[in-house]
Amino acid sequence: MRLIPIAGLALTGLMLSTSAFACDTIVSPQQVSIYGPGKYCLSANRSLPIEISGPDIELDCRTRTITNPSPNGGGPTGIKVNPGDKVIVRNCRVDGFPIGIDMNVQSNAQLLNNTVLHARDVAIMVHGNNGNNDPLSEPTRIVGNRVIGYPNGNDPSPSWGQALRAIGLGRAVISNNVVVGHNGPVGLELFESPDAQLISNQFLDSSAVDRMIRLEQSPRVRVVHNTIMSRQPNVAFGISGASGATCVENVFINTIHSGFSECAVTRYNVEQPLPPGP
Repeated sequence: MRLIPIAGLALTGLMLSTSAFACDTIVSPQQVSIYGPGKYCLSANRSLPIEISGPDIELDCRTRTITNPSPNGGGPTGIKVNPGDKVIVRNCRVDGFPIGIDMNVQSNAQLLNNTVLHARDVAIMVHGNNGNNDPLSEPTRIVGNRVIGYPNGNDPSPSWGQALRAIGLGRAVISNNVVVGHNGPVGLELFESPDAQLISNQFLDSSAVDRMIRLEQSPRVRVVHNTIMSRQPNVAFGISGASGATCVENVFINTIHSGFSECAVTRYNVEQPLPPGP
């Protein structure tokens, strides 16, 4: 008798899983603009950028790559999102655009499991409405993305701005992102984003970074379980602007100044080399 409900649960799980991966519209290789609610997917790699306009839109690239065919003369942005509620971009690879992903969000936006390679300007930029503190609205989520900055053969010395830039994202959740091989002054910049949460992000093998995590006009930020690790002491500041931040159980290796001393609350952080004694 117990087999019947178990089988029913398994069938229900399979149906839910199938629904989760369902797609309303396959984006054709020539289509640039996406508008109108629905779930859109890519079925192949492409060399044209994508622009999303409107609410209730999800783009699932299904790990397909959007490649700039001419890095020195192509479009400025791989994926551009104009203001809209409940916009989701997931599983996209964006290669060679000056700006990889540029999202202008209103509420309940999500940027999930994307990869940006070889961006010359800002790899991922998400900007909102100057600090959404409405407790009833869903915060913006930037989760599980990867920014890869190692040079390729066609661009041996890329010049980067920020790897991740978030502006006006009150209560945003920025977690489990990885920045590797970054070559630019700032790894993650958080501007005008009070009460944001930076959790379990990794910044690895960077090159000559001034400030890996930079907080500007962003009070009460929680900085928890983040890792900065470089081969050489070439990160000037692990974190800056953290005077109102809570910094707990972060690991910063080969940062010249960790910046933990600025945090309003600091517990169980690890830094090497150790700060100079009194």
